[in-house]
Amino acid sequence: MNDHTSTEIFSEEYCDFMPCKVDKVQAQYDGATVLNGGSWAYMCESHYSQYGTGLGLGMGQRLIIVPRKTK
Repeated sequence: MNDHTSTEIFSEEYCDFMPCKVDKVQAQYDGATVLNGGSWAYMCESHYSQYGTGLGLGMGQRLIIVPRKTK
């Protein structure tokens, strides 16, 4: 059963907040923020702690990087 708290992605995403965006800090979460009426962002652990709203449907997901399968 999917609890909507995590999602698999095939390539790295980087935190949308400065200075992480410039430094290319890997995002650990994709979720709604407490900023700008709940806009969504990729966030590192630190920025998720500051601005994240939670995990689950309509709130956000933990990102899990999986390699693409090749034939």
